[in-house]
Amino acid sequence: MFKLKTTLALFILSIAFVSCKKDDSSDKDFTNKEILTDFSVNVAQGTYNDLNAKANLLYNGIDALALNPTSTQLEQCRQLWKDSRKAWEQSEGFLFGPVSTENIDPRIDTWPVDYNSLDSVLNSSAVFDDAYINSLDDALKGFHPIEYLLWGTNGTKTTAEFTTRQFEYLKALASNLRNLTQELSVAWEPGAYHNVFTEAGNGSVEYSTEQAAFLEMVSAMAAICEEVADGKINDPFTAQDASLEESPFSGNSITDFTNNIISVENVYMGKYINQGKSLETFVKYYNLSLDADIKLKINNAKSALQAITVPFGQAIFTQQTQVTNAQQAINDLRSVLENDLTQLVQQRIQ
Repeated sequence: MFKLKTTLALFILSIAFVSCKKDDSSDKDFTNKEILTDFSVNVAQGTYNDLNAKANLLYNGIDALALNPTSTQLEQCRQLWKDSRKAWEQSEGFLFGPVSTENIDPRIDTWPVDYNSLDSVLNSSAVFDDAYINSLDDALKGFHPIEYLLWGTNGTKTTAEFTTRQFEYLKALASNLRNLTQELSVAWEPGAYHNVFTEAGNGSVEYSTEQAAFLEMVSAMAAICEEVADGKINDPFTAQDASLEESPFSGNSITDFTNNIISVENVYMGKYINQGKSLETFVKYYNLSLDADIKLKINNAKSALQAITVPFGQAIFTQQTQVTNAQQAINDLRSVLENDLTQLVQQRIQ
């Protein structure tokens, strides 16, 4: 009996040691600055560079559609919109830095579309140059007016329904989107915000400590979880109003939400196209069980969203249990980020 108790005690101690390491750093293979640098290069720069490349392809596709409005060209433009949209939604797990301070987020992604004002713009005699598009209200530019013009109200628009004026507006909107994504791409380059972020605790004008930069990442991940669960999902669901859906014309909302969760995963794992040191590296070193819990909750959130099998505008009426489950899974992820991960960063990074 004594031997059994001793063995059990040693087993419990070993689990505790693996789950939450001591301060021995002999096997530590990362620095906090490496994590910040790899986030900037692999996640922020990687995502924004891809977003800008795809926004350029979207502009070129719309230009080709205006010159040759065939159903094939229209479908290609719709796919190019979805490709650009994917990159944008996968950037929303880190809505800090220039995307926030320069108000690029609302200029790219305000919704719902203001139909009445949009019709007024189309019926006006305004020249759709950069200055005019920049002067418009945020709800009249960015992804969603482009989406509306490409798909139409019911998602069934044909090339015969396009007007010359709509093509002009589409091209101007796509040009503006291309310009804004270029701003984001350049903004994170070395010598710009890359230095502000990676020099945290070493003279950074914005982050006086490394802890502040780490908490910025954690807070941004939690914030997009809150926005998806309590805004993008909850607002149309609670109001039972499909007109409040984020991407209704393309039927892309569930994909949008899933890409937002993938954005959280990308920030945590330190990856987009390439992968480096990351928050995962940090958490695995200090607390293996927390790392496993975060990954589990990320996967649970993605799975719960994929369990919604009809367009979101229908699901709020016909798959309410699945919608509620998705909200709960996303809020569970938010909770572990806001509480457990935040606490670990505060304990381990100065």
